[in-house]
Amino acid sequence: MTSTATRAVIFIQADNPKIGLMCFVAVGMDDVSNNEITVRIGQHVNKGDQLGMFHFGGSTHVLLFRPEVKPLHM
Repeated sequence: MTSTATRAVIFIQADNPKIGLMCFVAVGMDDVSNNEITVRIGQHVNKGDQLGMFHFGGSTHVLLFRPEVKPLHM
């Protein structure tokens, strides 16, 4: 589904150099769903800040890190 659904891709440069560049991929499911990105290039975001929103239907997301980043398991 993630290869054919509507997607929005946002690259984020983390303040923490151990994390570095990461990528948030918003996936709007079904034929009717779409994504709206509200963050702009060069904007600094903090934990909990809105990056965008989904419209009309289900959704999911993926957060991608560089291979050397080892996220904590929750």
